[in-house]
Amino acid sequence: MKSFWASYKSLSPRTRVYLGLGGIAIALTGHYVSDWLEKKIPVESQKATTGKASDNLSSQITNTSQKT
Repeated sequence: MKSFWASYKSLSPRTRVYLGLGGIAIALTGHYVSDWLEKKIPVESQKATTGKASDNLSSQITNTSQKT
């Protein structure tokens, strides 16, 4: 059984170019779709995106422990 790399190298150069371009197209599509979704569905709270991540985590833990 061939390894993945050996199978890839046995493809014709044109096919490898098409695979590479297809991967780039999928990545660009995902990038633009995620930007579009971010504009359509805005984040409700900006508090989670500002400040230090450790501060946000500690405040979430504190809030969770105070609820119980």
